[in-house]
Amino acid sequence: MRNETLESLVLGDVLRTRAETHRAETFLKFREGEITYGEVDAMADRIAQGLAASGVRPGEHVGVMLPNCADFVYVIFALARLGAVAVPINIAYRSELLRHVLASSDTSTLIIDGPYADRLPELAEGLPRLGRVLVRTDGTSEVSLDRLGKPAAPMSSLLDHGDDAPRVDVGFADLQAIMYTSGTTGPSKGAMVPHALALTCALDSLDFLDRWGKTIYCPLPLFHAAGLWDGMMSALLSGGSIAVVERFSASRFWDDVRRFDAQIAMSVFSMIPILLNQPPTDRDKDHPLETFYMGKSALDEPLRERFGVRSVETYTSTEVGIATASPYGEWRLGSCGQAHEERFSVAVVDEWDREVGPGEPGELVVRPKQPFVITTGYYGSPEATADCFRNMWFHTGDRVWRDEDGYFYFLDRMKDAIRRRGENISAFDLECEVNLHPDVLECAAIGVPSELEDEDIKLAVVRQPGAALAAPELVAFCEERLPRSMVPRYVEFVDALPRTPTDKIAKYQLRAAGNRGITPTTWDREEAASV
Repeated sequence: MRNETLESLVLGDVLRTRAETHRAETFLKFREGEITYGEVDAMADRIAQGLAASGVRPGEHVGVMLPNCADFVYVIFALARLGAVAVPINIAYRSELLRHVLASSDTSTLIIDGPYADRLPELAEGLPRLGRVLVRTDGTSEVSLDRLGKPAAPMSSLLDHGDDAPRVDVGFADLQAIMYTSGTTGPSKGAMVPHALALTCALDSLDFLDRWGKTIYCPLPLFHAAGLWDGMMSALLSGGSIAVVERFSASRFWDDVRRFDAQIAMSVFSMIPILLNQPPTDRDKDHPLETFYMGKSALDEPLRERFGVRSVETYTSTEVGIATASPYGEWRLGSCGQAHEERFSVAVVDEWDREVGPGEPGELVVRPKQPFVITTGYYGSPEATADCFRNMWFHTGDRVWRDEDGYFYFLDRMKDAIRRRGENISAFDLECEVNLHPDVLECAAIGVPSELEDEDIKLAVVRQPGAALAAPELVAFCEERLPRSMVPRYVEFVDALPRTPTDKIAKYQLRAAGNRGITPTTWDREEAASV
Protein backbone atom coordinates (compact mmCIF):
# COMPACT_ATOMS: atom_id res chain seq x y z
CA MET A 1 0.00 0.00 0.00
CA ARG A 2 2.84 2.38 -0.92
CA ASN A 3 0.59 4.83 -2.74
CA GLU A 4 -1.89 5.56 0.02
CA THR A 5 -3.78 8.85 -0.15
CA LEU A 6 -4.73 10.75 2.98
CA GLU A 7 -8.39 9.99 2.33
CA SER A 8 -7.73 6.25 2.41
CA LEU A 9 -5.93 6.36 5.77
CA VAL A 10 -8.78 5.11 7.95
CA LEU A 11 -7.76 2.30 10.27
CA GLY A 12 -10.78 0.03 9.96
CA ASP A 13 -10.83 0.38 6.18
CA VAL A 14 -7.11 -0.38 5.87
CA LEU A 15 -7.59 -3.61 7.80
CA ARG A 16 -10.52 -4.61 5.60
CA THR A 17 -8.50 -3.99 2.45
CA ARG A 18 -5.53 -5.92 3.77
CA ALA A 19 -7.74 -8.81 4.82
CA GLU A 20 -9.07 -9.02 1.25
CA THR A 21 -5.58 -9.20 -0.28
CA HIS A 22 -3.71 -11.14 2.47
CA ARG A 23 -6.50 -13.04 4.21
CA ALA A 24 -4.56 -16.24 4.94
CA GLU A 25 -1.21 -14.56 5.63
CA THR A 26 0.15 -14.06 9.14
CA PHE A 27 -0.37 -10.62 10.67
CA LEU A 28 0.23 -11.17 14.40
CA LYS A 29 2.77 -13.46 16.02
CA PHE A 30 2.71 -14.28 19.72
CA ARG A 31 4.52 -16.89 21.76
CA GLU A 32 1.20 -18.76 21.83
CA GLY A 33 0.78 -18.84 18.03
CA GLU A 34 0.02 -16.86 14.88
CA ILE A 35 -3.07 -14.98 13.70
CA THR A 36 -3.89 -14.13 10.08
CA TYR A 37 -5.17 -10.89 8.60
CA GLY A 38 -8.52 -12.54 7.94
CA GLU A 39 -8.84 -13.71 11.54
CA VAL A 40 -8.05 -10.25 12.93
CA ASP A 41 -10.57 -8.68 10.56
CA ALA A 42 -13.30 -11.13 11.57
CA MET A 43 -12.65 -10.71 15.29
CA ALA A 44 -12.62 -6.91 14.96
CA ASP A 45 -16.07 -7.08 13.34
CA ARG A 46 -17.39 -9.38 16.04
CA ILE A 47 -16.15 -7.20 18.91
CA ALA A 48 -17.40 -4.06 17.17
CA GLN A 49 -20.85 -5.63 17.01
CA GLY A 50 -20.67 -6.49 20.69
CA LEU A 51 -19.53 -2.99 21.66
CA ALA A 52 -22.36 -1.45 19.66
CA ALA A 53 -24.84 -3.78 21.36
CA SER A 54 -23.49 -2.72 24.75
CA GLY A 55 -24.15 0.92 23.91
CA VAL A 56 -20.87 2.25 22.49
CA ARG A 57 -21.60 4.88 19.84
CA PRO A 58 -19.50 6.76 17.25
CA GLY A 59 -17.36 9.41 18.91
CA GLU A 60 -17.55 7.77 22.35
CA HIS A 61 -14.29 7.53 24.30
CA VAL A 62 -13.34 3.99 25.30
CA GLY A 63 -10.45 3.26 27.66
CA VAL A 64 -8.29 0.27 26.76
CA MET A 65 -6.20 -1.01 29.66
CA LEU A 66 -4.88 -4.31 28.35
CA PRO A 67 -1.40 -5.84 28.18
CA ASN A 68 0.28 -6.78 24.91
CA CYS A 69 -2.12 -9.40 23.61
CA ALA A 70 -4.32 -10.20 20.62
CA ASP A 71 -7.37 -8.75 22.37
CA PHE A 72 -5.70 -5.33 22.50
CA VAL A 73 -5.33 -5.36 18.72
CA TYR A 74 -8.88 -6.62 18.13
CA VAL A 75 -10.32 -3.88 20.35
CA ILE A 76 -8.35 -1.09 18.66
CA PHE A 77 -9.67 -2.16 15.24
CA ALA A 78 -13.18 -2.72 16.57
CA LEU A 79 -13.31 0.82 17.95
CA ALA A 80 -12.03 2.17 14.63
CA ARG A 81 -14.82 0.31 12.83
CA LEU A 82 -17.37 1.92 15.14
CA GLY A 83 -15.96 5.40 14.79
CA ALA A 84 -15.32 5.35 18.56
CA VAL A 85 -12.19 6.86 20.09
CA ALA A 86 -9.65 4.60 21.81
CA VAL A 87 -7.95 5.82 24.98
CA PRO A 88 -4.97 3.47 25.48
CA ILE A 89 -3.92 3.41 29.15
CA ASN A 90 -0.57 2.48 30.66
CA ILE A 91 -1.19 -0.82 32.46
CA ALA A 92 1.03 0.31 35.35
CA TYR A 93 -1.27 3.25 36.19
CA ARG A 94 -3.19 3.17 39.43
CA SER A 95 -4.52 5.58 42.02
CA GLU A 96 -4.60 9.25 40.96
CA LEU A 97 -2.71 8.63 37.71
CA LEU A 98 -5.40 6.23 36.51
CA ARG A 99 -8.26 8.40 37.75
CA HIS A 100 -6.80 11.45 35.97
CA VAL A 101 -6.59 9.69 32.59
CA LEU A 102 -10.09 8.23 32.83
CA ALA A 103 -11.67 11.46 34.05
CA SER A 104 -9.86 13.97 31.84
CA SER A 105 -10.51 11.89 28.70
CA ASP A 106 -14.25 11.58 29.45
CA THR A 107 -13.94 7.81 29.13
CA SER A 108 -17.42 6.32 29.27
CA THR A 109 -16.53 2.66 28.70
CA LEU A 110 -13.44 0.93 30.04
CA ILE A 111 -12.05 -2.37 28.78
CA ILE A 112 -9.63 -3.60 31.41
CA ASP A 113 -7.61 -6.73 32.10
CA GLY A 114 -8.71 -8.71 35.14
CA PRO A 115 -5.50 -8.24 37.19
CA TYR A 116 -5.90 -4.45 37.03
CA ALA A 117 -9.61 -4.31 37.86
CA ASP A 118 -9.03 -4.16 41.61
CA ARG A 119 -7.69 -0.63 41.11
CA LEU A 120 -11.15 0.67 40.18
CA PRO A 121 -13.29 0.52 43.35
CA GLU A 122 -11.39 3.28 45.17
CA LEU A 123 -11.70 5.52 42.08
CA ALA A 124 -15.34 4.91 41.18
CA GLU A 125 -16.80 7.96 42.92
CA GLY A 126 -14.36 10.23 41.12
CA LEU A 127 -15.39 8.92 37.69
CA PRO A 128 -18.97 10.10 37.13
CA ARG A 129 -18.74 9.74 33.32
CA LEU A 130 -17.55 6.13 33.41
CA GLY A 131 -20.72 4.19 32.73
CA ARG A 132 -19.61 0.63 32.02
CA VAL A 133 -16.61 -1.65 32.57
CA LEU A 134 -15.75 -4.72 30.50
CA VAL A 135 -13.28 -7.06 32.17
CA ARG A 136 -10.99 -9.42 30.29
CA THR A 137 -10.23 -12.66 32.12
CA ASP A 138 -8.14 -15.67 31.16
CA GLY A 139 -10.26 -18.18 33.03
CA THR A 140 -7.63 -18.81 35.71
CA SER A 141 -8.87 -16.19 38.18
CA GLU A 142 -12.21 -14.67 39.05
CA VAL A 143 -12.97 -10.96 39.18
CA SER A 144 -15.75 -9.75 41.47
CA LEU A 145 -17.60 -7.62 38.95
CA ASP A 146 -20.11 -6.39 41.53
CA ARG A 147 -17.33 -4.78 43.56
CA LEU A 148 -15.93 -2.50 40.85
CA GLY A 149 -18.24 0.38 41.69
CA LYS A 150 -19.55 0.58 38.11
CA PRO A 151 -21.84 -1.60 35.93
CA ALA A 152 -19.53 -4.38 34.74
CA ALA A 153 -19.53 -7.43 32.50
CA PRO A 154 -16.94 -9.86 31.19
CA MET A 155 -15.31 -8.82 27.93
CA SER A 156 -16.23 -12.24 26.53
CA SER A 157 -19.88 -11.11 26.49
CA LEU A 158 -19.02 -8.95 23.47
CA LEU A 159 -18.83 -12.09 21.37
CA ASP A 160 -22.51 -12.95 21.84
CA HIS A 161 -24.00 -10.52 19.31
CA GLY A 162 -23.10 -11.82 15.85
CA ASP A 163 -20.30 -11.31 13.37
CA ASP A 164 -21.27 -8.27 11.32
CA ALA A 165 -19.93 -4.92 12.49
CA PRO A 166 -22.18 -1.88 12.16
CA ARG A 167 -21.31 0.17 9.09
CA VAL A 168 -20.17 3.60 10.23
CA ASP A 169 -18.85 6.34 7.97
CA VAL A 170 -15.38 7.12 9.39
CA GLY A 171 -12.98 9.55 7.73
CA PHE A 172 -9.24 10.26 7.89
CA ALA A 173 -9.89 13.46 9.90
CA ASP A 174 -11.91 11.69 12.61
CA LEU A 175 -10.28 10.90 15.93
CA GLN A 176 -8.81 7.44 16.17
CA ALA A 177 -7.43 7.86 19.70
CA ILE A 178 -6.59 10.10 22.60
CA MET A 179 -2.98 9.28 23.51
CA TYR A 180 -1.66 10.53 26.83
CA THR A 181 1.71 12.26 26.75
CA SER A 182 3.90 13.34 29.60
CA GLY A 183 2.71 16.34 31.56
CA THR A 184 5.40 18.99 31.84
CA THR A 185 3.92 22.05 33.49
CA GLY A 186 0.86 20.19 34.68
CA PRO A 187 -0.86 16.80 34.56
CA SER A 188 -0.41 14.44 31.61
CA LYS A 189 -2.38 15.62 28.56
CA GLY A 190 -4.39 13.65 26.05
CA ALA A 191 -3.26 14.32 22.49
CA MET A 192 -6.14 14.01 20.04
CA VAL A 193 -5.02 11.71 17.21
CA PRO A 194 -6.84 11.65 13.86
CA HIS A 195 -6.64 8.45 11.82
CA ALA A 196 -4.38 10.32 9.38
CA LEU A 197 -1.79 11.11 12.06
CA ALA A 198 -1.44 7.55 13.33
CA LEU A 199 -1.33 6.02 9.86
CA THR A 200 0.96 8.58 8.19
CA CYS A 201 3.42 8.01 11.03
CA ALA A 202 3.21 4.27 10.37
CA LEU A 203 3.50 4.78 6.62
CA ASP A 204 6.50 7.09 6.90
CA SER A 205 8.38 4.72 9.18
CA LEU A 206 8.12 2.06 6.47
CA ASP A 207 9.84 4.30 3.93
CA PHE A 208 12.53 5.68 6.22
CA LEU A 209 13.41 2.21 7.52
CA ASP A 210 13.05 0.33 4.21
CA ARG A 211 10.92 -2.30 5.92
CA TRP A 212 8.05 -3.01 3.55
CA GLY A 213 6.79 -6.56 4.02
CA LYS A 214 9.31 -7.38 6.74
CA THR A 215 8.64 -8.92 10.15
CA ILE A 216 8.75 -6.50 13.06
CA TYR A 217 9.71 -7.58 16.57
CA CYS A 218 7.89 -5.51 19.21
CA PRO A 219 8.80 -5.76 22.90
CA LEU A 220 7.29 -2.29 23.48
CA PRO A 221 3.83 -1.72 24.98
CA LEU A 222 1.02 -1.32 22.48
CA PHE A 223 -0.53 1.40 24.62
CA HIS A 224 2.29 3.70 23.43
CA ALA A 225 2.47 5.23 19.97
CA ALA A 226 5.78 3.54 19.11
CA GLY A 227 4.43 0.03 19.54
CA LEU A 228 0.96 0.79 18.18
CA TRP A 229 1.78 3.03 15.19
CA ASP A 230 5.35 2.29 14.15
CA GLY A 231 4.88 -1.33 15.12
CA MET A 232 1.42 -2.78 14.59
CA MET A 233 0.06 -0.25 12.08
CA SER A 234 3.27 -0.32 10.03
CA ALA A 235 3.00 -4.09 9.73
CA LEU A 236 -0.62 -3.67 8.64
CA LEU A 237 0.18 -1.14 5.92
CA SER A 238 3.11 -3.14 4.59
CA GLY A 239 1.39 -6.50 4.48
CA GLY A 240 4.07 -7.89 6.78
CA SER A 241 3.78 -9.34 10.26
CA ILE A 242 4.55 -8.19 13.77
CA ALA A 243 5.77 -10.38 16.61
CA VAL A 244 4.51 -9.01 19.93
CA VAL A 245 5.92 -10.02 23.31
CA GLU A 246 4.92 -8.87 26.77
CA ARG A 247 8.04 -6.79 27.51
CA PHE A 248 11.70 -6.29 26.69
CA SER A 249 14.07 -8.92 28.07
CA ALA A 250 17.80 -8.73 27.32
CA SER A 251 18.21 -12.45 28.00
CA ARG A 252 15.44 -13.44 25.56
CA PHE A 253 15.90 -10.75 22.94
CA TRP A 254 18.09 -12.52 20.38
CA ASP A 255 16.37 -15.88 20.79
CA ASP A 256 13.06 -14.11 20.14
CA VAL A 257 14.44 -12.40 17.02
CA ARG A 258 15.56 -15.77 15.66
CA ARG A 259 12.33 -17.51 16.64
CA PHE A 260 10.13 -14.92 14.93
CA ASP A 261 12.53 -14.38 11.99
CA ALA A 262 12.37 -10.61 12.59
CA GLN A 263 14.22 -8.08 10.44
CA ILE A 264 13.16 -4.94 12.38
CA ALA A 265 13.20 -4.42 16.15
CA MET A 266 11.11 -1.74 17.79
CA SER A 267 13.23 -0.20 20.53
CA VAL A 268 13.78 2.69 22.88
CA PHE A 269 17.16 4.29 23.39
CA SER A 270 17.93 2.51 26.66
CA MET A 271 17.49 -1.00 25.21
CA ILE A 272 20.56 -0.82 22.99
CA PRO A 273 23.14 -0.03 25.70
CA ILE A 274 21.67 -2.89 27.75
CA LEU A 275 22.19 -5.31 24.85
CA LEU A 276 25.68 -4.00 24.16
CA ASN A 277 26.54 -4.58 27.83
CA GLN A 278 25.61 -8.26 27.65
CA PRO A 279 28.54 -10.73 27.50
CA PRO A 280 29.60 -11.46 23.90
CA THR A 281 28.64 -14.83 22.42
CA ASP A 282 29.53 -16.69 19.25
CA ARG A 283 25.96 -16.08 18.03
CA ASP A 284 26.07 -12.29 18.15
CA LYS A 285 25.68 -12.07 14.37
CA ASP A 286 23.65 -15.25 13.96
CA HIS A 287 20.23 -13.66 13.49
CA PRO A 288 18.03 -12.08 10.77
CA LEU A 289 17.78 -8.61 12.36
CA GLU A 290 18.70 -5.62 10.15
CA THR A 291 17.59 -2.48 12.01
CA PHE A 292 16.76 -1.07 15.42
CA TYR A 293 14.07 1.62 15.44
CA MET A 294 14.45 3.81 17.29
CA GLY A 295 18.04 3.77 18.34
CA LYS A 296 20.58 6.51 18.80
CA SER A 297 22.47 7.10 15.55
CA ALA A 298 25.57 7.58 17.71
CA LEU A 299 25.37 3.85 18.54
CA ASP A 300 25.25 2.77 14.91
CA GLU A 301 28.94 1.87 14.72
CA PRO A 302 29.18 -0.33 17.85
CA LEU A 303 25.91 -2.03 16.86
CA ARG A 304 27.20 -2.83 13.38
CA GLU A 305 30.53 -4.05 14.69
CA ARG A 306 29.08 -6.41 17.27
CA PHE A 307 25.67 -7.46 15.93
CA GLY A 308 25.73 -6.41 12.26
CA VAL A 309 22.62 -4.26 12.84
CA ARG A 310 21.90 -0.62 12.01
CA SER A 311 20.52 1.94 14.46
CA VAL A 312 18.05 4.40 12.93
CA GLU A 313 17.08 7.63 14.69
CA THR A 314 14.26 10.02 13.78
CA TYR A 315 12.49 12.85 15.58
CA THR A 316 9.13 11.31 16.36
CA SER A 317 6.45 12.29 18.83
CA THR A 318 2.84 11.42 19.57
CA GLU A 319 1.78 14.91 18.54
CA VAL A 320 3.48 15.13 15.13
CA GLY A 321 4.51 11.65 14.02
CA ILE A 322 7.85 11.63 12.19
CA ALA A 323 8.96 15.23 11.78
CA THR A 324 12.59 14.55 10.81
CA ALA A 325 14.30 11.49 9.41
CA SER A 326 17.04 10.56 6.95
CA PRO A 327 16.67 8.67 3.69
CA TYR A 328 17.62 5.07 4.39
CA GLY A 329 21.40 4.74 4.61
CA GLU A 330 22.06 8.49 4.58
CA TRP A 331 22.43 8.89 8.34
CA ARG A 332 24.77 11.26 10.14
CA LEU A 333 26.35 10.54 13.50
CA GLY A 334 24.23 12.01 16.30
CA SER A 335 21.52 13.32 13.96
CA CYS A 336 17.79 12.58 13.93
CA GLY A 337 17.63 13.43 10.23
CA GLN A 338 16.26 16.09 7.92
CA ALA A 339 12.82 17.67 7.77
CA HIS A 340 10.12 15.40 6.36
CA GLU A 341 9.37 17.99 3.69
CA GLU A 342 6.40 16.21 2.11
CA ARG A 343 4.41 16.59 5.33
CA PHE A 344 6.00 19.34 7.43
CA SER A 345 7.83 22.62 7.60
CA VAL A 346 10.38 22.32 10.41
CA ALA A 347 12.41 25.11 11.99
CA VAL A 348 14.61 25.98 14.96
CA VAL A 349 13.48 29.16 16.73
CA ASP A 350 14.48 31.38 19.64
CA GLU A 351 12.24 32.35 22.56
CA TRP A 352 10.41 34.85 20.32
CA ASP A 353 9.79 32.26 17.58
CA ARG A 354 12.37 33.85 15.29
CA GLU A 355 14.20 31.27 13.20
CA VAL A 356 17.87 30.85 14.09
CA GLY A 357 20.66 29.87 11.74
CA PRO A 358 22.68 26.65 11.36
CA GLY A 359 24.64 25.72 14.46
CA GLU A 360 22.49 27.82 16.80
CA PRO A 361 20.40 25.97 19.40
CA GLY A 362 16.72 26.67 19.77
CA GLU A 363 13.31 25.03 20.03
CA LEU A 364 12.16 22.61 17.34
CA VAL A 365 8.85 23.75 15.85
CA VAL A 366 6.70 22.01 13.26
CA ARG A 367 3.98 23.14 10.85
CA PRO A 368 1.93 20.62 8.80
CA LYS A 369 1.70 20.86 5.02
CA GLN A 370 -1.14 18.33 4.89
CA PRO A 371 -4.37 18.25 6.90
CA PHE A 372 -4.76 16.19 10.08
CA VAL A 373 -1.21 14.76 10.10
CA ILE A 374 -0.48 16.26 13.52
CA THR A 375 -2.55 16.33 16.68
CA THR A 376 -5.62 18.52 16.63
CA GLY A 377 -4.86 19.55 20.21
CA TYR A 378 -5.02 18.33 23.78
CA TYR A 379 -8.42 17.04 24.79
CA GLY A 380 -10.15 19.29 27.30
CA SER A 381 -7.08 21.57 27.50
CA PRO A 382 -7.67 24.60 25.26
CA GLU A 383 -5.03 26.69 27.02
CA ALA A 384 -2.34 24.02 26.58
CA THR A 385 -3.40 23.61 22.95
CA ALA A 386 -3.20 27.33 22.25
CA ASP A 387 0.21 27.57 23.92
CA CYS A 388 1.69 24.70 21.89
CA PHE A 389 0.25 26.03 18.62
CA ARG A 390 1.20 29.69 19.13
CA ASN A 391 2.35 31.72 16.13
CA MET A 392 1.12 29.03 13.73
CA TRP A 393 3.80 26.55 14.81
CA PHE A 394 3.52 23.44 16.94
CA HIS A 395 6.11 23.88 19.69
CA THR A 396 7.75 20.57 20.62
CA GLY A 397 9.48 21.85 23.77
CA ASP A 398 12.73 20.21 22.63
CA ARG A 399 16.02 22.03 22.08
CA VAL A 400 17.87 21.14 18.88
CA TRP A 401 20.25 22.59 16.32
CA ARG A 402 20.69 21.94 12.60
CA ASP A 403 23.73 21.86 10.38
CA GLU A 404 24.27 23.56 7.02
CA ASP A 405 22.74 20.60 5.17
CA GLY A 406 19.53 20.63 7.19
CA TYR A 407 20.29 17.68 9.48
CA PHE A 408 18.81 18.16 12.97
CA TYR A 409 20.53 17.23 16.25
CA PHE A 410 18.66 16.79 19.50
CA LEU A 411 20.16 18.51 22.56
CA ASP A 412 17.72 18.29 25.48
CA ARG A 413 14.17 18.77 26.68
CA MET A 414 13.11 22.31 27.41
CA LYS A 415 10.03 21.06 29.23
CA ASP A 416 9.87 19.70 32.71
CA ALA A 417 9.71 16.04 31.76
CA ILE A 418 12.03 13.14 32.50
CA ARG A 419 12.98 10.51 29.94
CA ARG A 420 13.61 7.20 31.68
CA ARG A 421 14.18 3.92 29.85
CA GLY A 422 12.02 4.91 26.93
CA GLU A 423 9.22 6.40 29.03
CA ASN A 424 8.39 10.10 29.19
CA ILE A 425 7.81 10.63 32.89
CA SER A 426 5.62 13.47 34.10
CA ALA A 427 7.46 15.20 36.95
CA PHE A 428 4.17 16.80 37.93
CA ASP A 429 2.35 13.44 38.21
CA LEU A 430 5.21 11.95 40.21
CA GLU A 431 5.36 14.90 42.58
CA CYS A 432 1.59 14.77 43.15
CA GLU A 433 1.83 11.16 44.29
CA VAL A 434 4.87 11.71 46.53
CA ASN A 435 3.24 14.74 48.14
CA LEU A 436 0.44 12.46 49.34
CA HIS A 437 2.84 10.84 51.81
CA PRO A 438 1.91 12.23 55.24
CA ASP A 439 5.56 12.97 56.10
CA VAL A 440 6.26 14.95 52.91
CA LEU A 441 5.79 18.73 52.93
CA GLU A 442 6.78 19.20 49.29
CA CYS A 443 9.08 17.68 46.71
CA ALA A 444 10.62 18.21 43.30
CA ALA A 445 11.46 15.54 40.72
CA ILE A 446 14.28 16.03 38.21
CA GLY A 447 16.07 13.93 35.64
CA VAL A 448 19.75 13.23 36.26
CA PRO A 449 22.27 11.52 33.94
CA SER A 450 22.01 7.75 33.66
CA GLU A 451 24.39 5.07 32.46
CA LEU A 452 21.65 3.92 30.05
CA GLU A 453 21.39 6.89 27.69
CA ASP A 454 18.22 8.44 29.10
CA GLU A 455 17.83 9.73 32.66
CA ASP A 456 17.29 8.50 36.18
CA ILE A 457 14.85 10.15 38.56
CA LYS A 458 15.92 12.12 41.61
CA LEU A 459 13.55 13.42 44.27
CA ALA A 460 14.43 16.41 46.41
CA VAL A 461 12.14 16.21 49.44
CA VAL A 462 11.23 18.55 52.26
CA ARG A 463 9.88 16.60 55.24
CA GLN A 464 7.00 17.73 57.38
CA PRO A 465 8.22 19.41 60.60
CA GLY A 466 9.30 16.77 63.08
CA ALA A 467 9.00 13.88 60.58
CA ALA A 468 11.76 11.26 60.41
CA LEU A 469 10.93 9.86 56.97
CA ALA A 470 13.77 7.77 55.50
CA ALA A 471 14.58 7.29 51.82
CA PRO A 472 13.85 3.51 51.72
CA GLU A 473 10.44 4.13 53.27
CA LEU A 474 9.61 6.79 50.69
CA VAL A 475 10.71 4.58 47.81
CA ALA A 476 8.56 1.73 49.17
CA PHE A 477 5.61 4.16 49.18
CA CYS A 478 6.33 5.00 45.54
CA GLU A 479 6.60 1.33 44.57
CA GLU A 480 3.11 0.71 45.94
CA ARG A 481 1.50 3.58 44.04
CA LEU A 482 3.49 4.21 40.87
CA PRO A 483 4.59 2.41 37.71
CA ARG A 484 8.05 0.93 38.01
CA SER A 485 9.41 3.45 35.51
CA MET A 486 8.37 6.32 37.81
CA VAL A 487 9.96 5.03 41.01
CA PRO A 488 12.93 7.31 41.81
CA ARG A 489 16.46 6.01 42.00
CA TYR A 490 17.80 8.95 44.01
CA VAL A 491 16.37 10.73 47.07
CA GLU A 492 17.76 13.74 48.89
CA PHE A 493 16.14 15.36 51.92
CA VAL A 494 16.56 19.14 52.01
CA ASP A 495 15.48 21.89 54.40
CA ALA A 496 13.91 23.93 51.60
CA LEU A 497 13.61 23.87 47.82
CA PRO A 498 15.20 26.70 45.80
CA ARG A 499 12.73 29.28 44.46
CA THR A 500 12.49 31.69 41.57
CA PRO A 501 11.42 35.33 42.12
CA THR A 502 7.86 34.26 41.26
CA ASP A 503 8.01 31.51 43.94
CA LYS A 504 8.28 28.59 41.52
CA ILE A 505 10.68 25.78 42.33
CA ALA A 506 14.01 26.55 40.63
CA LYS A 507 14.72 23.07 39.26
CA TYR A 508 17.70 24.32 37.29
CA GLN A 509 19.44 24.89 40.63
CA LEU A 510 18.70 21.33 41.69
CA ARG A 511 20.13 20.02 38.42
CA ALA A 512 23.24 22.17 38.81
CA ALA A 513 23.99 21.06 42.38
CA GLY A 514 26.85 18.67 43.09
CA ASN A 515 27.77 16.40 40.20
CA ARG A 516 24.96 17.27 37.74
CA GLY A 517 22.30 16.95 40.42
CA ILE A 518 23.90 14.23 42.56
CA THR A 519 25.29 15.59 45.85
CA PRO A 520 27.19 13.88 48.71
CA THR A 521 23.92 13.63 50.66
CA THR A 522 21.96 11.99 47.84
CA TRP A 523 20.74 8.47 48.62
CA ASP A 524 21.05 5.95 45.74
CA ARG A 525 18.53 3.09 45.69
CA GLU A 526 20.68 0.89 43.47
CA GLU A 527 23.78 1.46 45.56
CA ALA A 528 21.85 0.65 48.73
CA ALA A 529 20.51 -2.57 47.16
CA SER A 530 24.03 -3.76 46.32
CA VAL A 531 25.31 -3.42 49.89
